[in-house]
Amino acid sequence: MPSPPHTESPAALVNFIFRQLPDDVLDAIGAHRGGAYHQDAEASGVPHESVIAAVGGDAVAAGQDTVTIGLVQNVGTDHGGYSIIVGDATFEASAQAPEAGGAAAAANTVLTVSGADYIIKDESSHGGSGPNDAWASSELDFVAVNINGWSPEGGPLVYELHQPGHQVQPDGHQPPHGNYAAVIATAEAHGADSLSATQTNALTVENQFSFVNAIAVVAV
Repeated sequence: MPSPPHTESPAALVNFIFRQLPDDVLDAIGAHRGGAYHQDAEASGVPHESVIAAVGGDAVAAGQDTVTIGLVQNVGTDHGGYSIIVGDATFEASAQAPEAGGAAAAANTVLTVSGADYIIKDESSHGGSGPNDAWASSELDFVAVNINGWSPEGGPLVYELHQPGHQVQPDGHQPPHGNYAAVIATAEAHGADSLSATQTNALTVENQFSFVNAIAVVAV
């Protein structure tokens, strides 16, 4: 099975998917190779199939000085013969404490997709700690494509471009004095009978911890 390109370009990943499709499927949905991501299809007689994607995550930092930050984006478009959802999530946490071992940080991202024929996701996580500090980050990018009236043999195809986490020194990730939490989530859905929703939470306790979580859901 061919491997998708390791790139941050959603268009490149979508075009990789469309290069795997048989010519008769491309004709039926009104798409073409090399430009499917940018072309609106006006296929007639192809029943619409819904695809849903939920992406999100969380970050927590414990210590006297802490920072947690989250950003989630999710965009879905119904092109007529096919639907595409593109999203990403980034969560970061850092902490510092006057006593040794008093700082902790963790970050996590999650993805759930239903109804897609192809899913490409790229995940990476990093973290580190010292005697008085700790930091962690988690990132996830994905593309989900559903072809109306057609499915791959054997069910949905999932490509995972996984980057293993590794321990590094926390230099340059020290939080400012105090406890800070910020999170943003956006969701867009384009097409008839589409849906988008977001939820965010942020909490800080002085001299103790910071916490954020968020989720963005799109259905097209």
